[in-house]
Amino acid sequence: MKNYIYLFICLLILGCSSKETKITEDEVKNKFYDFFETLSVDNPDKTKLYDFVTDDYYIFENERKYTMDEFIEFVNSFDMIESEWDLKDFVIDTDSESAHATLTNIGRFLVKTDSGNVVMNFEWLESAYLIRENGDLKFKFYFSDAVKENVLLEK
Repeated sequence: MKNYIYLFICLLILGCSSKETKITEDEVKNKFYDFFETLSVDNPDKTKLYDFVTDDYYIFENERKYTMDEFIEFVNSFDMIESEWDLKDFVIDTDSESAHATLTNIGRFLVKTDSGNVVMNFEWLESAYLIRENGDLKFKFYFSDAVKENVLLEK
């Protein structure tokens, strides 16, 4: 009889224990969309990007490793007039604590330069690793490689 009571208590404890739910694909995609919205011309305060990343976050962009401080400095070095991104072809793997995503990112930018406005078109293959930190999904690592680019002086 004691064994049944112990078994019942164990099952009760296991059944009531909190389980982290699996991170959803929509949760991952929304994190990407929010991140890029924060990068847009419409948001002058790029320091809000820190809300999306872990303290040890880094990105490989332009064949270079950037910390978030360095990346924000890089982004702010352009006099951007317009920016838009088309994020597509997501492939996402998740569990309860992390997610890995690959995607295609097509970007178009209008940049003011001393020579006039320049239109920049890029296509990147990207990959990111996100983790759940204090209940929030955050980017830990990001990789971006331009596979197509076209830069034209606007007429």
